[in-house]
Amino acid sequence: MQNKILTARNIKYSVLAVFIITTFILLFQRAPFWDEAHAWMISKSFNLFDLIFHIEKYDGHLFIWHGLIMPFAKFDFFYPYPMYILNWIFCVFALVVFWNKAPFSVLEKSLITFSYPFVWYFGIVARCYSIGILFLFLILSFWKERLKRPYLISLLIILLANTSAMALVGAFSLGLIFLFDLIKERDYKKIVYSILILGFGAISVIVQLWGANYPDMASKKTVFQDILTSFFFLYDFEADKNIFYITNKISAVLIFLLCFLSPLYFIKTKRALFFIISSFFSMSCIFIFKYPGSFWHYLFFFVYFISAIWLSRDENKKNNPSIKKAFNLIFVLMLFTYLVLTFAFPHIPKELPYKSKAYIIADKIKKNVPITKDNKVYLLDSYKETSVGILPYFKDIVFYDTNGDVKYSVDGFKNYLKLPDYPKDIDVFINSLSENKTNIGISEDIRPERYKGKNYDVIMEKLYSGHKPDFRIYKMIKVKNGEG
Repeated sequence: MQNKILTARNIKYSVLAVFIITTFILLFQRAPFWDEAHAWMISKSFNLFDLIFHIEKYDGHLFIWHGLIMPFAKFDFFYPYPMYILNWIFCVFALVVFWNKAPFSVLEKSLITFSYPFVWYFGIVARCYSIGILFLFLILSFWKERLKRPYLISLLIILLANTSAMALVGAFSLGLIFLFDLIKERDYKKIVYSILILGFGAISVIVQLWGANYPDMASKKTVFQDILTSFFFLYDFEADKNIFYITNKISAVLIFLLCFLSPLYFIKTKRALFFIISSFFSMSCIFIFKYPGSFWHYLFFFVYFISAIWLSRDENKKNNPSIKKAFNLIFVLMLFTYLVLTFAFPHIPKELPYKSKAYIIADKIKKNVPITKDNKVYLLDSYKETSVGILPYFKDIVFYDTNGDVKYSVDGFKNYLKLPDYPKDIDVFINSLSENKTNIGISEDIRPERYKGKNYDVIMEKLYSGHKPDFRIYKMIKVKNGEG
């Protein structure tokens, strides 16, 4: 028995050590992509009041991550490494909690640790998700004691809710289960204080997200279906039917089998069943009706599936032995395919978030068309490397959008999620051009030689054309209609 404990402990330390070393090395093998630059610029440009009352509703996330990186962003401190390291620490701590508290076998824990979501996303991409997973795993680790420590659980739930929209889904489901159990206990002091804590968290979420609007959703009605398909079948390796391609398809089949068996597996553990149904349903509604998301948002299906199993095993109800064995076997096989996909990920032809060229574009701009205070610089794209990703590399330059608003001002921020057919209003764009400075425009796209407005036109004179990565720099000259 003692040898078994020692062996399990040695495996735990070994697996965590390999994960820590591997992900730390991978951190420095990639450049930040536009979402990471976006979070940095938000933290640099706004204060906490602005974040909570004006900004987060357009960003779709919540304030904790932006608040944590704010001190570094305000002082332009070694972008992007402070947020890289912070995110990595949160992911490591989450896995430490997982290894010490989760009711999974050593094999299952090892496979989850080295699954592609943790190795290739949560561990190395500096977003607001790893801190949410840490709070989620902390809640689950104290879940058995929730009625003895209701204030701690309440606090962790509101912290989880204030990390991201994806984490808010899990916080909502766990909060409902927790309140139901608490009310059944009839300890009114605990009920009142817990409701006050949770109510404070709910109000903070409502204040931040009320009025959230994504005006490009109407153009993306099929995006949810497309992304869901590519998520379950990961990325096809085109015509190369190699072992990764085959594993990818096997993984999808195993996922669907688990979905089919889940109601039978969770039927005896009502809280776990409610959690998985409510969290999956809520995420699907968000993706269908509010925001279609990207593949990394869909990784939370995996996180919440693990969490539901954690809840179910903690309740320790006796399942049908055959269903239990079949489910656990398929679950382990699925985790094995995720391990294989961890090795496949570097070969996937996916630009984001792993192959950002923002720093190269910024460097080429500085070398070929140096920007000075005598220029008024417009970022002509909506939400790309050329309009967001490059910004942290220019510390003292003020950039404008095509409405003439300063990028990452309260007014300018409202426009960043609009359709990427900038400029939308030609006359607003033309009227915002400076009369005294040289107007410069930067874009990934090939722009027309002339934009025609009601009274004035803009001639787009190409100053520089970059290749691999492709982008253009234009001198923009305002003339009367027909002149030039």
